[in-house]
Amino acid sequence: MSPKDALLAALQSLVTNKLRSALTMLGVIIGVSAVIAMVAVGNGAQANVEQQVLSLGSNLVTVSPGNFSDSGVRGAGAQAALTYDDCKAVTPDRVPAVTAVSCEAQGGRSNLAAAGNTWNTQIVGVTDQYPTVRDWGVAEGAFFTESDLSLYRQVAVLGASTATSLFGDGVDPLGQTIQVRSGFGNGVRILTFKVVGVLASKGQAFGFFNRDDQMLVPLTTAQRVLSGNTRLSSIVLKAASAAQMTDAVQEVTDVLLARHKISDPANADFTVTNQNDTLSALNNVTGTFTLLLGAIGGISLLVGGIGIMNIMLVSVTERTREIGIRKAVGARRRDVLSQFLIESIALTGTGGIVGILLGFGIAAIVQAQSGVLAIVTATTVAVAVGVSVVIGIVFGLYPALRAARLHPIQALRYE
Repeated sequence: MSPKDALLAALQSLVTNKLRSALTMLGVIIGVSAVIAMVAVGNGAQANVEQQVLSLGSNLVTVSPGNFSDSGVRGAGAQAALTYDDCKAVTPDRVPAVTAVSCEAQGGRSNLAAAGNTWNTQIVGVTDQYPTVRDWGVAEGAFFTESDLSLYRQVAVLGASTATSLFGDGVDPLGQTIQVRSGFGNGVRILTFKVVGVLASKGQAFGFFNRDDQMLVPLTTAQRVLSGNTRLSSIVLKAASAAQMTDAVQEVTDVLLARHKISDPANADFTVTNQNDTLSALNNVTGTFTLLLGAIGGISLLVGGIGIMNIMLVSVTERTREIGIRKAVGARRRDVLSQFLIESIALTGTGGIVGILLGFGIAAIVQAQSGVLAIVTATTVAVAVGVSVVIGIVFGLYPALRAARLHPIQALRYE
């Protein structure tokens, strides 16, 4: 029997038992669609994490106060501080691998009042290179200048949602004044800041932190007028390229160790991390999550394969006399083997194609209804279909061998 004849015979058998074939394929359909949909959600989560990390700025190297252990717990030097002088010591002229530096100090949340409205938001003290480091442009007005820093000017750049909350859509925030409530109890002060700019909208970071809801002020003003604290929460540097991030980390570490008079890097009272390491760690987490989701879908495929083996064994039993007649008229073992294998592969292959379409549909519905990004890749589709075909071969092999080994005389006598 030629391969073409075997294929036609196998397809004819499947068409003859339409309902049984459809129910048999159901396990494969569910398995393939589950693998595609679940892995698509995992891929979407990974892409979303990468997007969120990169939205903070590209090629970033961050210096944080205190020494962190591998488990993320502050160790020796936790009481040490980063200062504005530390930040000025790692400028591009001292660290060649760096192109821009932003000194940042979290000022806590404060109540703001402007245009008859009040709003509570985060105030952050930053330096003039913040937009360059963070890849975050100003939509209206301008950002701070070195002059604003040196003269301790009380000026502010608002996040997009903060500007809308204070001034609404009908009022131009530029040039307006904001009253900031500073202090507690009898030490409360009302400080006035002039709005000089509004940041472009960035949206939420990691699904819970609204980056557009903040007020940026010159670092020196935040330290001298608002908090009275000279410590920095972080120094953020922009490396010249992704390839130079490792060099930037080493150069920054060397400069700060010398400034802090520390000879052993293990005793450093600060921590230097680069964005690539952070992204790699997060990708490992999301990759494990995606693998777990794929494994759950793979269990459905395994169950579908067992169902195919069961049905193929039933089919062999039902068609024993047919097998005997075919062998009596000259059919060889490999002819019978190929026919039943082709039937099994046809079941899983057809189920795989339907499962692909269903998986695409489920991924699209999940993305449309929940807003969760779902990315179906060609690799995922190829793996799902490949696994389904392999399952057809593996789980169809035993029934096919059993059919091929039947003795023609015994098969003809079977009732």
